[in-house]
Amino acid sequence: MKKVGIPRALLYYKFSEMWTTFFKELGTEAVVSPKTTKQIKFDSVKNAPDEDCYSTKLYFGHVLALKDQVDYLFIPRFGSDHHTYVGCPKFIGLAEVLRSQIPDLPEIIMPHYNKAKSGHRKIAFFRKAYKVGLKFTKNPIKIIRAIIKAVKAQKNHYKTILIDEETLHKWERSETILNEPPRYVENERQLKIALVGHSYVLNDPYSALGIRTSLQEHGVDFITSEQMPRNLIDKQMDKLDYDLYFLYEREILGAIMHFMESKTVDGIIHLMIFSCGPDSIAGEVAARLSKRDPIVPLLQLVFDELTAEAGMKTRIEAFIDMLRRSEDEQTLLLTTKVHI
Repeated sequence: MKKVGIPRALLYYKFSEMWTTFFKELGTEAVVSPKTTKQIKFDSVKNAPDEDCYSTKLYFGHVLALKDQVDYLFIPRFGSDHHTYVGCPKFIGLAEVLRSQIPDLPEIIMPHYNKAKSGHRKIAFFRKAYKVGLKFTKNPIKIIRAIIKAVKAQKNHYKTILIDEETLHKWERSETILNEPPRYVENERQLKIALVGHSYVLNDPYSALGIRTSLQEHGVDFITSEQMPRNLIDKQMDKLDYDLYFLYEREILGAIMHFMESKTVDGIIHLMIFSCGPDSIAGEVAARLSKRDPIVPLLQLVFDELTAEAGMKTRIEAFIDMLRRSEDEQTLLLTTKVHI
């Protein structure tokens, strides 16, 4: 049985269900790299280009963890699955960069899909997926069935993550919990915080230095930007004087803008990746909006390979302590942007 390696980084956190289901249905073994570790981080920093953002560097470590265990690596050249907005341009060139930096890699399967720039539609997606399937079987029925099941798995995945407006309002009224149940903190009120950032930061405990667990232990009930109803994101983006071009930054900024407007959370924590261009744009816009309307405090934490867990926990503890003070005691309500 052929083995296809899938790095547990970047777009894996968006499309993992579709990719793993597709290769499994083709009769191959989808081998996902282990969760990010200290060794993976070390290999990443050692082999990745210095100018890459931290999340892209980590991708190198995950590829290296797979390269001697698989027959193929699956690294799609993904531009966008939206007809107008795009993802990070590095996603498109990543496979080629890896092949040039690490010459002894197994064969890379790198289908190109870009709905925004190349006008790819459903038929193009089907053709590209079918072509990948031919590497593992010549049975057209098997390939078509694999494509259908993969798409269905991805839709079901979205259903488990995305919430509707009714569910959001229930969470805002503390009628439901969406993530890890917060620990009860004696004599302290439970806080509600919006945790925003890229899915590959929010869902990678090592990359985000265990911030979800930290919030949980401090008795914080949080919601993430990737859970937000898409219609509310679009509604907030329509209020800007310009059209934000980057798809995932729209998700992040839209969530920040919603909670600044609704004031249904005690605070917002924005996880940013050092040297990520699109992230810095969304971060700057969010910071300016927060200074205009500072009622809901915004804490922006910038992560890179030198970020220390102790520093992050100190900032989180200070932020939570500030939020738990009475309004009269909250002397600092302006945006705080910290490189930790």
